[in-house]
Amino acid sequence: MMSKEEFKKIIDICASMPDVKEDVFKNHDNNMWWPLEIEDYKKRLLIAGLSTRISYNMINSYRKVINQLNEYSYEQIKSMTKEEIIEIIKGLGLSNTRYSYLSSMIDFIEKYNDAILEKDNDELIELIANNVSGASYKVAQCCVLYMRGYYCGIMPVDSGMKDVELPCIGFEKYGNAIGHDILRKQLQELVKDNNMEDIITKYGYDKLNIPNYDNATWWAHLVLIYFKRHYCNKHKPDECPLVNEICVGCKCKK
Repeated sequence: MMSKEEFKKIIDICASMPDVKEDVFKNHDNNMWWPLEIEDYKKRLLIAGLSTRISYNMINSYRKVINQLNEYSYEQIKSMTKEEIIEIIKGLGLSNTRYSYLSSMIDFIEKYNDAILEKDNDELIELIANNVSGASYKVAQCCVLYMRGYYCGIMPVDSGMKDVELPCIGFEKYGNAIGHDILRKQLQELVKDNNMEDIITKYGYDKLNIPNYDNATWWAHLVLIYFKRHYCNKHKPDECPLVNEICVGCKCKK
């Protein structure tokens, strides 16, 4: 695994990009996919799974759906028929798959109830990934992060990070689902006790609500996610700001 200093150099470069900074500012203090307006942790567990496969182009449709869901209590949602739920979520597409997730997550919540709150992050992610239909590790990470708050210490890893971005900058590439969780834990270890204050203040991120520069997990996660969106997703290595940096073992330049 790379050193904390090497990782910090990568974050410095990624955070310096104006397009990355713009998206981080839009989503750090109140994320568009996981908004603070939803307060019930049980509803947050439901919403987190609906956020999968929702692009920026779909964000308005998505927010309309979750705002409508938020008009109901968890108990009311639990009592809805399949037809009633699908009527609400149909604008997101994949209605049956999303319903299966919601139904399975409700069963999970009913089984464990408030005991969910007593489990540590790793244990709860494992439990959701293995017991909730359609969750997997990448969704389970998002569920626990949203449930516990942006700075609970979790750095979710999506498929683009696992398959493209992280291997490109020197992490091992994993072809299986558990890779999401292995890489999550590696990222969290690299950010823990790795003071980012100089980077955060240099580029003006100190205006955001970052509670601990020594463990800036949510901020670092967003920097990586939006760097991936603006650069890795384009598959144009000549446009990647990391390519010519000697501190990065970027595979784009090989």
